[in-house]
Amino acid sequence: MLRLIHNQTVTGPILVDDIDDGLPNKEVYRLGSRADKKSYKRDGAAGAPKQSCYVPYNRKAYGNSGVQGYVNVNQTERVILSSGSGKIYKLQTAGLISVVSLTASQIAAPYVSACVHGASPVTVTGTTLTSVSPDTTTVTFAQGTGVSAPSPAVFTQAAIIAGGGTVSGTSITIPAALFTGTATVVGNTVTVTANEQNSNTFTLT
Repeated sequence: MLRLIHNQTVTGPILVDDIDDGLPNKEVYRLGSRADKKSYKRDGAAGAPKQSCYVPYNRKAYGNSGVQGYVNVNQTERVILSSGSGKIYKLQTAGLISVVSLTASQIAAPYVSACVHGASPVTVTGTTLTSVSPDTTTVTFAQGTGVSAPSPAVFTQAAIIAGGGTVSGTSITIPAALFTGTATVVGNTVTVTANEQNSNTFTLT
């Protein structure tokens, strides 16, 4: 899988017009012999899903207007050709997009398996807690059945790191000093948002 990231050096979405022509599904192959460069296996034909051919300027449509736009595309025959010598390659060379390789497991939904109240640092343990750039991770605490709600209740990845904490795939540490109001207590809950997906809601012990 490839992630095509808008570098925001130009405004508006960027069209990768050699992945898909934007028309309804047609025959499996375009007319012509397989030796003809205009003859290719179509994304969206023979049961294969059509792929996004526009790289948005940002992720506003997904509620993240501050995040650079991107699309994830499977490495089909057409995408491989585009990234090797076609439009993806040319856009990357021109500095309009960045291209990173990733796997489905890297963008799986996060899962929280443990978090203890009042610790220093407060440590959230789980899986897939990091986000693939340009996405970022957010940790949200709530009162739950506790006697009070932590304050502040929301920590961005940038704030955690700036405050001396850490964010990794299996753990997030938040120094106690970052809770400038009320510290965590038993019964509070925590949710991690990574790769634009929310984890389960875990109750602190």
